[in-house]
Amino acid sequence: MVKTVDGIEYAFRWCPAGTFTMGDEECYETPHSVTLTKGFWMLETEVTQAMWESVMGENPSWFSTEGIGSEEVSGQDTLRFPVEEVSWDDCQSFCRKLSDKLGLTVSLPAEAQWEYACRAGTTTAYSFGSNESDLWRYGNYCDASNTNDFNWQDKAHNDGHDRTAPVASYAPNAWGLYDMHGNVWEWCQDWYDEDYYAESPASDPTGPTSGSLRVDRGGSWSSLAECCRSAFRDYCEPGARSNNLGFRIVLAESDK
Repeated sequence: MVKTVDGIEYAFRWCPAGTFTMGDEECYETPHSVTLTKGFWMLETEVTQAMWESVMGENPSWFSTEGIGSEEVSGQDTLRFPVEEVSWDDCQSFCRKLSDKLGLTVSLPAEAQWEYACRAGTTTAYSFGSNESDLWRYGNYCDASNTNDFNWQDKAHNDGHDRTAPVASYAPNAWGLYDMHGNVWEWCQDWYDEDYYAESPASDPTGPTSGSLRVDRGGSWSSLAECCRSAFRDYCEPGARSNNLGFRIVLAESDK
């Protein structure tokens, strides 16, 4: 489903209702069955800088033509890059404004929705399988192309991108969703609680009712491969901003 706002296309992929195994012991989470009783539409890419600019009227991204990291992306069409340096609170403002433009309800995905969509019917560590050494073919993470010389860098593989990459630079998962592994971390709607999913509802969990941290998922261009696994959980204060943190959006089942 494609919606056009200010001349920019937003392509959404349908994620049907269903049951899946959430969590992974390798990610310090006990696997457990979760049922999502309603389907939803998920943006097939991370929200781009072009999308953000058209809705918010400015571009906060580090890796943009006017950003702090402009020299690192010189000559590239950064409007196709994911927006970053946006807080959870910023994302809420974007969702409200885009909801008004679309006449639909736009939100961040619940954490369970995010993992369900990332897995796209798979039970493996990643949506493409469990072989970590294959990640460079499917996502943008901290490998040999990264010039920061992080001590966790995978120097045996090269995904071709030093920092953020244009969205959809790699093959999508089985449900047509791009960059669910790497590129930028993605904010989720939920508050974070380390133990929440040990006792959460089996159907449609939406996270704790309160907290001080918000969930983000998926890993980024600066992450080691383990952090890009389908089940890996991370968190930040809702006001946090980083050049490796962005988001994608969902529409409710009825918004067709």
